[in-house]
Amino acid sequence: MKSQFDAIVVGGGPAGASCAALLAKKGCDVLLLEKERFPRDKPCGDAIGGKAISVLQELGLEKKLQMIGFLRNNGVVFSSPAGHEVEISLEGAKREFACGYVCKRVDFDLLVFEHAKKSCTALEEMEVVDLVFEGKKVAGVVAKSRQGKEFEFRAKLVVGADGANSTVARKTGCFSYNPQHMCSAIRGYFKNVGGLTGNIEIHFLQECMPGYFWIFPLSKNSANVGVGMLLSDISRKKVNLSALLQKCLLHPKFAERFEGAKMDGELAGWVLPLASAKRRCAGNGFILLGDAASLVDPFSGEGIGNAMRSAKIASEVLGEKLARDISESDCIAYEKALWKEMEKEVSYSYTMQRLGRQQWLLDLLIKRAKQKEWLRKELASMIASKEAKKNAADLLFYLRALLF
Repeated sequence: MKSQFDAIVVGGGPAGASCAALLAKKGCDVLLLEKERFPRDKPCGDAIGGKAISVLQELGLEKKLQMIGFLRNNGVVFSSPAGHEVEISLEGAKREFACGYVCKRVDFDLLVFEHAKKSCTALEEMEVVDLVFEGKKVAGVVAKSRQGKEFEFRAKLVVGADGANSTVARKTGCFSYNPQHMCSAIRGYFKNVGGLTGNIEIHFLQECMPGYFWIFPLSKNSANVGVGMLLSDISRKKVNLSALLQKCLLHPKFAERFEGAKMDGELAGWVLPLASAKRRCAGNGFILLGDAASLVDPFSGEGIGNAMRSAKIASEVLGEKLARDISESDCIAYEKALWKEMEKEVSYSYTMQRLGRQQWLLDLLIKRAKQKEWLRKELASMIASKEAKKNAADLLFYLRALLF
């Protein structure tokens, strides 16, 4: 088996598979290692936002995603702890990114991985268990097959795209654990859900504050349904997420909609490392992408978009440089480019997360948005454009929203 490559990408999820495909597109010899065998599931809210769509379009995959048959979402429904509810249409909003989809990860990840396999060496059931160092530089990986046989692969660059518990992040000292910047979530797939309109639904129920309950439609009568909360709040409030989800399903607002619903499969939980932690994500011979780099949006909890954006940035900064040897400063250049692209948006989303803990503010803002068309349009722009998110930190925006 060949053992020398330009780049080794660890993890075949959306971040890793996109990065492998984009690097290969630039002429790089890439090895993609995935510890599972596809198709495989990945617990998630399954929302494929506009930031991910822009990368899918570059890969030529959006039409194939449409052919899978999942719904495109053109709006968001928000409800407040006091029961106020507003529908925010994203059609016609000032937007930077296209409207997204809700697509099961078992299907979405397979789509992107199969595309990457066409242009790189991809090995499934191959788990990276250690890194190879030359002095202080990461020079490769040690991987173990499902049969227990170990292999050593070397490359100019190792890309850690191996998720929230990333081996690459841990072995390079980049992994960090901060319950205030990590969220835990649980979801189930439900059939025969009533009242689905095609909109994503985010409900700030009293029962799950300071987290939220979501209903993301997969079809006309099936949905991804779940609840999420910061780990620090789960610990402080001694929350059982499974019990909390059940309480949300029985809430008077939703009991009728779920009366005839049945869960398809079992509940699944996962941890989301939030970008507000700003984890170190590059060093001598390596970079981190997606969840391994702690890039989940602090407000929405959506991670696929930022994961695929990080893959695109990595390919743009490092793709052509892989024709020669990669230096530590080259890897750091990726980290700088990543945060230049994302830092303001992450800051605004983190502000929105903290403000979202204030029940009175949610109640007033959602109540006013239902009454005022200009506010609904402004909120739509804040969802669809990173530039418009700056209003989250603007006191004048809230004064205008509450007074006019």
